Amino acid sequence: MKKSILLSGILLFLFSCGKNEKIKESDIGNEEFLSQTDLKPKPVKKLIFRNAEDFKESEELNLQLLSKVVSNLQIKYSSIKVAESSSINYDDKTAFFVLTIMEPNKKVQKSEGEDLGNYFERKYVFADRESGNIIAEESDDNLSYYDTEAIRFSKSHILKDLVYVNEKMPAVAFYTEASAGSRIVLYSEQKFTLLTLADKKIKKLLYDYPIRKINGDSNGSGTFEVETLETGMSFSDEKTNGCFDLMITKNFSYEEAVEGDPENGVEGQSNLKTRKEFEKLKFNGKQYVFHRDGRHRFLE
Repeated sequence: MKKSILLSGILLFLFSCGKNEKIKESDIGNEEFLSQTDLKPKPVKKLIFRNAEDFKESEELNLQLLSKVVSNLQIKYSSIKVAESSSINYDDKTAFFVLTIMEPNKKVQKSEGEDLGNYFERKYVFADRESGNIIAEESDDNLSYYDTEAIRFSKSHILKDLVYVNEKMPAVAFYTEASAGSRIVLYSEQKFTLLTLADKKIKKLLYDYPIRKINGDSNGSGTFEVETLETGMSFSDEKTNGCFDLMITKNFSYEEAVEGDPENGVEGQSNLKTRKEFEKLKFNGKQYVFHRDGRHRFLE
């Protein structure tokens, strides 16, 4: 009788151990499944920036990885303008670079024999974060220039955080400023771009949208007439073709000023006007569509 009770107890104990072991294995399996499958969509941050001054810039630039990327591009590292290049981590395996590459005395066919100076090429690159292998690359001719040209382009400033145009699609956001090096002609324009990586290709979701613009002229001595555009950008709650609509707030201002000259009895004057407009950009399945508006609101 005692042997029977003892045997039953041993069997019950072994059964309970086996049952607990199966539960633990099942729990581990579920945890691994959940860790490998992201069932929760990313929360979309609606505000991208309030104005150009609100643009929080990425300060990432992995020089060790940059060296690998440049080698894989078969470019001399000395040709890279490091101070005018930017990068950001796109995901756990991928990094994105905007490179400025200097090519001394490069000539184009129509300008043979002319001294155009150094050529600065702007290149976008997605690369593997470990090996530096190139996933996708593309040169932007619109941001490339000779150093003898009147209009020049700044470093491309990358937004610190990725922008999600929907719950699953991240994009790199950056702006580049074009400006004229003149005290008489007042011109500068910051152009905003959203890029993503799809099927190992670079896709421009939004390209060269003007987020800040200055136009005007000056006599170089404090008398000027200038019109300024400042924009803010955020996402709407509404979607078109799977991506949130972009809401743009446009603030135009106009200032005409004359510097005072007490010695000659000239009193300083200033005239300020403002105007606000709104624009909605919709995604057509490939990119956000907008009309390139070069009209002035105050300047004649």
